[in-house]
Amino acid sequence: MATAFDTFDQYAFGHYSGQIEDRSLADVVSRLASGSAIGYGRAVVDVDERSAKLPGEGDTPTAITVRETVRDNPAGDDPTPEYPEDTEMSAIRVGRVWVVTDVETETGDQVYVVPDTGELTNDDDGGGNIEFPGATFKSAPDQSGASLIQLNGSD
Repeated sequence: MATAFDTFDQYAFGHYSGQIEDRSLADVVSRLASGSAIGYGRAVVDVDERSAKLPGEGDTPTAITVRETVRDNPAGDDPTPEYPEDTEMSAIRVGRVWVVTDVETETGDQVYVVPDTGELTNDDDGGGNIEFPGATFKSAPDQSGASLIQLNGSD
C-alpha cells in the first residue's frame, strides 16, 4: 500500500503564528476578513455574525486568526501569510494557539492587543493597548519567537 502523505510530522507540530496547539475544547469559527487583509495569529473582533476585523481603540477582541496550510502563501522576499480582505478566515475563540511576538512573555502574563494591527503582547503600553479578556500567555517565546496563548472565551 502506498503512503499518501509522508511529510505530516514535518509541519504538524511547528510553532507558527496562528498554529493551533491542539483541538481539545477548541472553538474555531469562520468569518469574513473585514476592512483589510488580516495576518495569521492576529487578534480580531466580530463586526457581525459573519465578519471580523482588526480591533481598534474601544473594541474588545474576541478571537485570534488561525494558520491555514491549504491556502496559497504569498511570494517574495518576506512573505506574510494572511487572509485577503473579504475572504473567509478561521478564528479561534477558545483553546490554545501559538503567536509570534516581539516581547519576552512569561507564563501567566495578560494578553494585550495593539490597536489596528491585531499584534499580541504582554505590555499594556500605558493603557494604549487593548486587554484581551480571558486570554493569558502560557509560555515564554521559543527559538522562533512564538509564545502559546490560552483563550478562555469572553462574555
